[in-house]
Amino acid sequence: MKILDRYVLTLFLKNYLISLAVLIGLYVIMDMVFNFDHLVSVQKNTTTTGLTTALSVVRDVFSYYFYQSFMIFVQLSGIIPVVAAAFTLLRLSRFGELTAFLAAGVPLLRVTVAIMCAAILLNALLIIDQEYVLPRMIPKLTRKHEEVHTAAVPYFPIRSMQVDQRSLLVAARFWPATNDRPARLEEMDVIERDEMLRPVSHLFAKLAEWDSEHQDWQLTDGRIVTGLLPHQQPSDEQPVAVYRGDVTPEEIALYHSSEFVELLSTRRINELIARPKSYGAVGLYRVKHMRFTQPIMNVVLLLLAIPTVLTHDPKSLKSAAGKCLTLTGLAMGSVFLSQQIAGHPPGGAQWANAWTALLAWVPIFIFAPISVWLLDRVKT
Repeated sequence: MKILDRYVLTLFLKNYLISLAVLIGLYVIMDMVFNFDHLVSVQKNTTTTGLTTALSVVRDVFSYYFYQSFMIFVQLSGIIPVVAAAFTLLRLSRFGELTAFLAAGVPLLRVTVAIMCAAILLNALLIIDQEYVLPRMIPKLTRKHEEVHTAAVPYFPIRSMQVDQRSLLVAARFWPATNDRPARLEEMDVIERDEMLRPVSHLFAKLAEWDSEHQDWQLTDGRIVTGLLPHQQPSDEQPVAVYRGDVTPEEIALYHSSEFVELLSTRRINELIARPKSYGAVGLYRVKHMRFTQPIMNVVLLLLAIPTVLTHDPKSLKSAAGKCLTLTGLAMGSVFLSQQIAGHPPGGAQWANAWTALLAWVPIFIFAPISVWLLDRVKT
């Protein structure tokens, strides 16, 4: 590596770390401002001292945002290298270093090679975060602000979840998995229907615990009644120990919140898609394709920003920064818009795969040629 590359790379990495800390810090501060009441809420009837309570609040808030910072990084992974590259090149231009490079016979685009290579390699942090870090933190990341001081994982009811085309699942409480207990359903009811959606059988249990090894639900006090059609005689209650319906804790979490799929690994998303009649297929396909194109779009954002700020004239730095902000803002806005449109296939669920794949690539098809055109117009 040449001295020039080492110098530019060192500046870029320093600015990258500064941008990482500043942008995530600003995100955390803004979130704390809007949710301060929930974060500092303290349980009543406590006998602890004021100092102990304050330290407990600080510890819980730090723990909450420590885990949230890994998810925030995913959202800011495209803008962080853009900010770092812009500050690096603007600094070089402001102090006349780009002019010195040109006088030495070094083209301006050659100066940015180290920045481009480093930014591409830094996308590995995004992949590691999404595929290995976030899936291990799901119980911590799904906490709400008001739950930061509670140790128990909150439950929620399942009022009517469609398991497949003919079955409905109802449960009084669903408890997600924790470190010491598997996911479980309390007061579970499964109603199976025929082609005309008439009840055929009714399975109910006091408790159902998920067995990840066998991929089924172990029932406590499980019973089933068949023969519920109008012309049939209902059978007596028969004991049932296992329920093997096409529903998993991940699909229940998708039923409760579509944001849950953002935290799953790509391998797990593919497994859920491969299941017959998987719940939330549109959301699964959307996240799968967006996750594949996100590192590519991050590079496109960088290639849009570099030619706008790559100038050896210090007098044009303000206009260069404005162009950089405008272009990258439009590109990020197109990504956000594509994500929203991808969740609503025009032809129904059967178009989920093709529609979400198309919308994931649209911003790249639009802005990648623009970035190449801008790089070609750089005066070196």
